[in-house]
Amino acid sequence: MLKGKVIITTQPADQAEEMLMLLSAKGATAYNLPMIETRTIKIPVEEFRQLIQPGKYDLLVFTSRKGVRGFFENLSDLRGNHNLPPELKIAVVGHATGTELEKYGYETAFMNPGTDGKDLAEYISENISGTRNRILLALGNKAPDFLETTLSEIAIVKRINVYETIPLSTVDEEIALLVQNRKADMCIFTSPSGFYAFLDVFHDANSLLLAAIGNTTAHAIRECGYEVAVTAPYPSSQSLVKSIEDYFTKR
Repeated sequence: MLKGKVIITTQPADQAEEMLMLLSAKGATAYNLPMIETRTIKIPVEEFRQLIQPGKYDLLVFTSRKGVRGFFENLSDLRGNHNLPPELKIAVVGHATGTELEKYGYETAFMNPGTDGKDLAEYISENISGTRNRILLALGNKAPDFLETTLSEIAIVKRINVYETIPLSTVDEEIALLVQNRKADMCIFTSPSGFYAFLDVFHDANSLLLAAIGNTTAHAIRECGYEVAVTAPYPSSQSLVKSIEDYFTKR
């Protein structure tokens, strides 16, 4: 249990509900201190129409729930529905992304058993054959080019950015004081962008216990010179909260 622990997550405001609920259920005093917000990028109508023509692509890839939402918002704006060519297969990173996809009426053909884009690239490479596959990546504007570069070795790849990440210029002062005065037992990060924005506001993360939702975020934190106390084995709120609980239990 996490009773008596003060834990701060830094997710966008519209994505923090599940994490806060899970932490509170374990007894923690949980706060959300958003560092970034995400907005759908509106793709020009004719460009998007070309992307979803029947036979244009064999595989559509999502690496986050935000990517799923951004793509289908563009599709809805274009067609007024969420209908994709029936032959188009879909691959996702993680169960949370797959669950988001189900809201639009689709199931995944490939859900990587790993935790990040590297795992997904390896999984796709092992499960598709031939060299004429055409892959469409629906990503955020700050997503690294690893997937695009790796998959280009085995397929024709097109990347579209369907959402953008924007650092917030103001934060909740009362919650920020918990960070500044080192009153938080742990701070949670769910994206590299969230951690970078955190450093812009607080300038350092020294003397804070840091938790990352997956390997990509953990790697970004370490690249900035900080240790990661907890990394979830799977990129989901449930997995991360369980890992945090295990961490404090062992201490």
